[in-house]
Amino acid sequence: MPVIYEAKIDGSNAIRYFHFSLIRLYLDQAYEHALKSKDDDEDRLLASSIIAIMFSAMALEAFANEISEDLIPKEELNDFVRLRKAYKQKEQESSLVAKLRILFERKHNHSLSTEQINSIETLVVFRNNLVHYKLSELAGKYIMPPARQTQLGENRSMITLDFMLKPEGVEPPFIQHVNIEAALSSFNTALSIINTWGIQSGELDNVPGLEIIT
Repeated sequence: MPVIYEAKIDGSNAIRYFHFSLIRLYLDQAYEHALKSKDDDEDRLLASSIIAIMFSAMALEAFANEISEDLIPKEELNDFVRLRKAYKQKEQESSLVAKLRILFERKHNHSLSTEQINSIETLVVFRNNLVHYKLSELAGKYIMPPARQTQLGENRSMITLDFMLKPEGVEPPFIQHVNIEAALSSFNTALSIINTWGIQSGELDNVPGLEIIT
Protein backbone atom coordinates (compact mmCIF):
# COMPACT_ATOMS: atom_id res chain seq x y z
CA MET A 1 0.00 0.00 0.00
CA PRO A 2 1.20 3.57 -0.57
CA VAL A 3 2.60 5.17 2.57
CA ILE A 4 -0.08 7.27 4.28
CA TYR A 5 1.38 8.10 7.67
CA GLU A 6 4.81 7.81 9.27
CA ALA A 7 5.69 8.48 12.89
CA LYS A 8 8.52 7.74 15.28
CA ILE A 9 8.58 7.81 19.06
CA ASP A 10 11.82 9.81 19.24
CA GLY A 11 10.09 13.17 19.42
CA SER A 12 10.51 13.98 15.70
CA ASN A 13 7.59 15.20 13.62
CA ALA A 14 5.18 12.69 12.11
CA ILE A 15 4.47 12.81 8.37
CA ARG A 16 1.06 12.43 6.76
CA TYR A 17 1.23 11.90 3.00
CA PHE A 18 -1.25 13.20 0.45
CA HIS A 19 -0.94 11.62 -2.99
CA PHE A 20 -1.63 12.93 -6.45
CA SER A 21 -2.00 10.41 -9.28
CA LEU A 22 -0.82 11.54 -12.70
CA ILE A 23 -2.09 8.57 -14.72
CA ARG A 24 -5.36 10.15 -15.83
CA LEU A 25 -3.72 13.52 -16.51
CA TYR A 26 -1.15 11.86 -18.78
CA LEU A 27 -3.82 9.78 -20.53
CA ASP A 28 -5.99 12.83 -21.14
CA GLN A 29 -3.06 14.69 -22.69
CA ALA A 30 -2.19 11.69 -24.86
CA TYR A 31 -5.82 11.44 -25.99
CA GLU A 32 -6.11 15.16 -26.74
CA HIS A 33 -2.95 15.32 -28.84
CA ALA A 34 -3.57 12.01 -30.61
CA LEU A 35 -6.89 13.43 -31.77
CA LYS A 36 -5.20 16.71 -32.74
CA SER A 37 -2.70 14.85 -34.88
CA LYS A 38 -5.58 13.71 -37.11
CA ASP A 39 -6.59 17.29 -37.87
CA ASP A 40 -3.29 19.19 -37.67
CA ASP A 41 -1.64 20.64 -40.73
CA GLU A 42 1.78 19.34 -41.70
CA ASP A 43 3.62 21.99 -39.67
CA ARG A 44 1.95 20.97 -36.38
CA LEU A 45 1.52 17.25 -37.01
CA LEU A 46 4.96 16.33 -35.71
CA ALA A 47 4.52 18.26 -32.46
CA SER A 48 1.13 16.71 -31.69
CA SER A 49 2.39 13.22 -32.53
CA ILE A 50 5.42 13.58 -30.28
CA ILE A 51 3.30 14.85 -27.39
CA ALA A 52 0.81 12.00 -27.80
CA ILE A 53 3.59 9.40 -27.85
CA MET A 54 5.41 10.84 -24.84
CA PHE A 55 2.31 11.20 -22.67
CA SER A 56 1.20 7.67 -23.60
CA ALA A 57 4.52 6.26 -22.42
CA MET A 58 4.42 8.41 -19.29
CA ALA A 59 0.90 7.17 -18.50
CA LEU A 60 2.01 3.52 -18.62
CA GLU A 61 5.15 4.25 -16.59
CA ALA A 62 3.10 6.08 -13.95
CA PHE A 63 0.53 3.28 -13.95
CA ALA A 64 3.18 0.61 -13.35
CA ASN A 65 4.82 2.63 -10.58
CA GLU A 66 1.56 3.50 -8.81
CA ILE A 67 0.22 -0.05 -8.97
CA SER A 68 3.51 -1.43 -7.68
CA GLU A 69 3.21 0.63 -4.50
CA ASP A 70 -0.13 -1.04 -3.83
CA LEU A 71 1.00 -4.55 -4.76
CA ILE A 72 4.71 -5.02 -4.06
CA PRO A 73 5.87 -5.20 -0.40
CA LYS A 74 7.58 -1.97 0.62
CA GLU A 75 10.86 -3.72 1.41
CA GLU A 76 10.92 -5.18 -2.13
CA LEU A 77 9.96 -2.04 -4.07
CA ASN A 78 13.54 -1.10 -4.83
CA ASP A 79 14.15 -4.58 -6.24
CA PHE A 80 11.05 -4.21 -8.41
CA VAL A 81 12.09 -0.79 -9.70
CA ARG A 82 15.57 -2.11 -10.53
CA LEU A 83 14.17 -5.43 -11.86
CA ARG A 84 16.43 -7.64 -9.78
CA LYS A 85 16.14 -10.69 -7.52
CA ALA A 86 12.52 -11.94 -7.74
CA TYR A 87 11.66 -9.30 -10.36
CA LYS A 88 14.12 -9.95 -13.18
CA GLN A 89 13.21 -8.99 -16.73
CA LYS A 90 13.40 -11.46 -19.56
CA GLU A 91 16.00 -11.32 -22.30
CA GLN A 92 15.24 -8.57 -24.86
CA GLU A 93 12.33 -7.35 -22.73
CA SER A 94 12.04 -3.65 -21.98
CA SER A 95 11.82 -2.58 -18.36
CA LEU A 96 8.28 -1.27 -18.88
CA VAL A 97 7.03 -4.55 -20.33
CA ALA A 98 8.78 -6.45 -17.53
CA LYS A 99 7.09 -4.36 -14.84
CA LEU A 100 3.65 -4.65 -16.40
CA ARG A 101 4.08 -8.39 -16.97
CA ILE A 102 5.05 -8.95 -13.35
CA LEU A 103 2.19 -6.85 -12.00
CA PHE A 104 -0.45 -8.57 -14.15
CA GLU A 105 0.87 -12.01 -13.22
CA ARG A 106 1.08 -11.27 -9.49
CA LYS A 107 -2.26 -9.53 -9.11
CA HIS A 108 -4.46 -11.29 -11.66
CA ASN A 109 -2.50 -14.34 -12.82
CA HIS A 110 -3.01 -12.85 -16.27
CA SER A 111 -0.62 -12.75 -19.23
CA LEU A 112 -0.70 -9.85 -21.65
CA SER A 113 -1.24 -10.88 -25.26
CA THR A 114 1.61 -10.95 -27.74
CA GLU A 115 -0.06 -8.08 -29.58
CA GLN A 116 -0.21 -5.98 -26.39
CA ILE A 117 3.43 -6.72 -25.53
CA ASN A 118 4.58 -5.84 -29.05
CA SER A 119 2.63 -2.58 -28.99
CA ILE A 120 4.20 -1.61 -25.65
CA GLU A 121 7.68 -2.41 -26.98
CA THR A 122 6.99 -0.26 -30.04
CA LEU A 123 5.88 2.59 -27.79
CA VAL A 124 9.07 2.19 -25.72
CA VAL A 125 11.23 2.40 -28.87
CA PHE A 126 9.47 5.60 -29.94
CA ARG A 127 9.83 7.11 -26.47
CA ASN A 128 13.50 6.18 -26.16
CA ASN A 129 14.39 7.45 -29.62
CA LEU A 130 12.67 10.77 -28.96
CA VAL A 131 14.16 11.25 -25.50
CA HIS A 132 17.66 10.16 -26.55
CA TYR A 133 17.56 11.47 -30.11
CA LYS A 134 20.76 10.66 -32.01
CA LEU A 135 21.21 12.72 -35.15
CA SER A 136 23.32 10.30 -37.20
CA GLU A 137 21.83 7.04 -35.95
CA LEU A 138 18.27 8.14 -36.71
CA ALA A 139 19.04 9.98 -39.96
CA GLY A 140 17.57 9.07 -43.32
CA LYS A 141 19.92 7.26 -45.68
CA TYR A 142 20.33 7.49 -49.44
CA ILE A 143 21.79 4.18 -50.64
CA MET A 144 24.31 5.30 -53.23
CA PRO A 145 26.28 3.32 -55.84
CA PRO A 146 29.72 2.18 -54.65
CA ALA A 147 32.61 4.63 -54.79
CA ARG A 148 34.62 4.24 -57.99
CA GLN A 149 38.28 3.36 -57.75
CA THR A 150 40.52 4.20 -60.70
CA GLN A 151 44.06 2.89 -61.02
CA LEU A 152 46.45 5.70 -62.00
CA GLY A 153 49.54 3.61 -62.15
CA GLU A 154 51.57 1.28 -60.04
CA ASN A 155 50.62 1.69 -56.36
CA ARG A 156 48.46 4.68 -57.22
CA SER A 157 44.68 4.93 -57.38
CA MET A 158 41.97 7.51 -57.15
CA ILE A 159 38.60 7.25 -55.38
CA THR A 160 35.74 9.08 -57.12
CA LEU A 161 32.54 10.03 -55.31
CA ASP A 162 29.70 11.22 -57.54
CA PHE A 163 26.96 12.89 -55.49
CA MET A 164 24.94 13.49 -58.66
CA LEU A 165 24.23 9.80 -59.19
CA LYS A 166 20.70 8.60 -58.57
CA PRO A 167 20.36 6.77 -55.23
CA GLU A 168 19.69 3.05 -55.47
CA GLY A 169 17.34 3.23 -52.51
CA VAL A 170 16.19 5.39 -49.62
CA GLU A 171 15.83 4.55 -45.93
CA PRO A 172 13.56 7.20 -44.40
CA PRO A 173 14.63 8.91 -41.17
CA PHE A 174 13.09 7.79 -37.89
CA ILE A 175 11.19 11.06 -37.58
CA GLN A 176 9.03 10.15 -40.59
CA HIS A 177 7.56 7.34 -38.50
CA VAL A 178 6.44 9.85 -35.87
CA ASN A 179 3.09 10.39 -37.54
CA ILE A 180 -0.66 10.10 -37.05
CA GLU A 181 -0.56 6.30 -36.94
CA ALA A 182 2.14 6.33 -34.26
CA ALA A 183 0.24 8.87 -32.18
CA LEU A 184 -3.02 6.90 -32.30
CA SER A 185 -1.31 3.56 -31.71
CA SER A 186 0.58 4.92 -28.71
CA PHE A 187 -2.54 6.24 -27.00
CA ASN A 188 -4.54 3.12 -27.84
CA THR A 189 -1.78 0.97 -26.36
CA ALA A 190 -1.74 2.86 -23.06
CA LEU A 191 -5.53 2.85 -22.77
CA SER A 192 -5.77 -0.84 -23.70
CA ILE A 193 -3.32 -1.92 -21.00
CA ILE A 194 -4.98 0.17 -18.29
CA ASN A 195 -8.43 -0.99 -19.38
CA THR A 196 -7.24 -4.60 -19.30
CA TRP A 197 -6.19 -4.11 -15.69
CA GLY A 198 -9.63 -2.70 -14.92
CA ILE A 199 -11.40 -5.63 -16.56
CA GLN A 200 -9.27 -8.09 -14.61
CA SER A 201 -10.21 -6.16 -11.45
CA GLY A 202 -13.92 -6.29 -12.28
CA GLU A 203 -14.17 -2.69 -13.53
CA LEU A 204 -15.50 -2.65 -17.07
CA ASP A 205 -14.78 1.07 -17.53
CA ASN A 206 -11.98 2.21 -15.26
CA VAL A 207 -11.11 5.16 -17.52
CA PRO A 208 -14.49 6.84 -18.11
CA GLY A 209 -14.69 9.30 -20.98
CA LEU A 210 -11.82 7.85 -23.01
CA GLU A 211 -12.06 5.33 -25.80
CA ILE A 212 -9.88 3.69 -28.41
CA ILE A 213 -9.29 6.07 -31.33
CA THR A 214 -9.92 4.64 -34.79
